Amino acid sequence: MPAEVRSEVITYGEKSAQLISVRHGEAAIGTCFAGYTGIGGTGAVTRLFFIGGEPISVVICPNNDNKQSNKLISIAPAFKNYDQKIYNVLGNSIKRINAGESLANGLRDIMGLLEDGVYTVYAADYYPTDGAGSFFWGAYNIPHEVQGTAEKNRFIGTKSFKPCFLVPSQPLEYFTKKMKTVSDESSKRREIQGIAYHLSGFHSVLLKGHHGAVSCLENDIPFRCAVIEKVCEPYVETLLPPPPPAPAAEAAEGEAEVAETAQPVQAAQEAPVFVPEGITGFRSPSLKVPIELFPKEMLKLVLEGRPEYKPKQFASLIAKINVSRKKTVSNNILPLAVLEKADQLPDYEMVESAYAVNSLSDEQLNCLLAGDVECKGEVIISPNFYQSIVTACNFLQFTDTKRFVDFTIAVMENPELSATHEYVAKRALTQLSSKKLYKFFTDAVASGDAQYEKIVNFANTFISRYKETS
Repeated sequence: MPAEVRSEVITYGEKSAQLISVRHGEAAIGTCFAGYTGIGGTGAVTRLFFIGGEPISVVICPNNDNKQSNKLISIAPAFKNYDQKIYNVLGNSIKRINAGESLANGLRDIMGLLEDGVYTVYAADYYPTDGAGSFFWGAYNIPHEVQGTAEKNRFIGTKSFKPCFLVPSQPLEYFTKKMKTVSDESSKRREIQGIAYHLSGFHSVLLKGHHGAVSCLENDIPFRCAVIEKVCEPYVETLLPPPPPAPAAEAAEGEAEVAETAQPVQAAQEAPVFVPEGITGFRSPSLKVPIELFPKEMLKLVLEGRPEYKPKQFASLIAKINVSRKKTVSNNILPLAVLEKADQLPDYEMVESAYAVNSLSDEQLNCLLAGDVECKGEVIISPNFYQSIVTACNFLQFTDTKRFVDFTIAVMENPELSATHEYVAKRALTQLSSKKLYKFFTDAVASGDAQYEKIVNFANTFISRYKETS
């Protein structure tokens, strides 16, 4: 039976979102749980991202798949290549999108390859790294903990966010200079450079556009992707009660006195928080859809279906988990400029802080520099002072470079904040164009002051790199 793909645009508030439902999908692209395979130790659950009959990524979920734990991710050792039909569908889809078709129409053939369910699609810029400064293609050769991959982020909480880091769907040995030459030219003309499927937390699997990611980063072109996210996780929103009605303005003075003497004054009570019965709606990382806004047929599909299920090729996928490829590769074949630029891109801590903090005023920053975690009786970021400094530093680095430079210098000049000096100095290494930081580090090294002992190595590194780039 052919796949049934339907799309609908919903509007909520001042925003809109594209929803796409898939029935009788081929389940040729998606994720599935492989259970307790022994990989990753006791209590670790193995999850696979697959394309066709090939396991692409092995995702180890520690602590019995605790949603607040980061995952261990690696390219599946058995992966060779996936079906040519799927490869053609991915290539045709990105061509159709860049030819002017909508995301819903351009991705239609890909949606038919997915598991049954409801998805949202949108376009967003991605940083082609693993979220820790390494170019994504080649960063997953061995299983390791990938920061920012927890489904439920402790700092962001229940807020919506857009994934922005990548996991490859091809081993690095597929990189060729010939293909890069082609992508160097095509990336200049494309609006959408790749197609990504959300995997976990801030990370998505890049289905199409690996060579384009190399070209875009090398040539300073934004790497914009068409993103596919599954909408299946229920969520609950707590509600505050409506304010009590205002007292009558024209109460007689005598009546007021009687009422005051008749009833004792009661202490003010905190307003109760109302939790609705049942769930509020279903969500993906970037989207929350209240039940009342869900199209009826799509809602039925979500309620009756499952977030993930075993595809028909499940036995074949499991059999290939522990099969190793003969060839191993490294990042050495990638252009050096790409590896260096990847290290300068925003990392998961910066992005995480940008979503966790709405804004930071100069007054709040001054309170933090004075050693206070509160401003005007309210907690600025966190009751933990060290965490507050770190988060503020990351937030400013992501949102306001000038204030970031001023803040980091102020932190490093304060000996009472020495516990944060190393972290802040390391962050400052990304601002090699800042003359103010260069002067500060130069003066700090020349002074020989003991208060700068922890940052001397970072200062020397900054000074040498600044001279090389100036």
